[in-house]
Amino acid sequence: MSAVTLERVTHEKKRYLIIDTIRGFAVINMILYHLCWNIDNLTGIKLNWYHTELALFWQFLICGTFLLLAGFCIRFSSHILKHTIILAICAMSITLVTSITGDKTLIVFGILHCMTLCFIIFMLIKKFLNKISAKIGLCICILLFIITYNIPNGYLGFFGFGLYLPKGWYVSYWLSLLGLLSKDFRSADYFPIFPYLFLFLAGYYMSKLDFNIKKDINIKFLSFIGQYSLIIYLIHQPILYILMLPIIK
Repeated sequence: MSAVTLERVTHEKKRYLIIDTIRGFAVINMILYHLCWNIDNLTGIKLNWYHTELALFWQFLICGTFLLLAGFCIRFSSHILKHTIILAICAMSITLVTSITGDKTLIVFGILHCMTLCFIIFMLIKKFLNKISAKIGLCICILLFIITYNIPNGYLGFFGFGLYLPKGWYVSYWLSLLGLLSKDFRSADYFPIFPYLFLFLAGYYMSKLDFNIKKDINIKFLSFIGQYSLIIYLIHQPILYILMLPIIK
């Protein structure tokens, strides 16, 4: 899980302060979630609840928030290529560092990797996306997200119902990046293009809708964290690891 800090979001030259606040809240939850992961995987202390559907839903809410906000913010960015390059460098750095720390922590294709490709795909299809109305585009993206959510599990659909995909599609290591998860692919953080591209694009279409909300809602502490979410993402795990050294086995 992770966050991406784009340039400060403005709409008609007015800051969406609520975006920073929401992102900051997600960052705090991310840190707590990773703290639980560290305890469960590195200390010998087993958190049984961490392996339940509730914990999985918690993870989804955190990462789903980051992806939606990244898609939302990209509409207001005038430096998309710059942000893409920064994300790519950060993502590759994470893979390099975690490859040194061991198999349990190795991140081959986490949320920053996913966001990087989402940015690239967005730049390639932006003109096509803009031909679709915001409401229709949002509905299509939500529907496609639901339909493709279980591609890593081998089928299109939800709750075990749907179209099972050929097992021969799930043998390539690199196709795992798309969601066709092969048996030899390992990543402590895994967010494939499908289904998460559609969550990102849903955020983009959401930015085009006129929501009846107060855009200037600002909880300063959360907003501050939200503005520096990418930096916090990059440093929080090393800090947690150092603090937990006395109990790590």
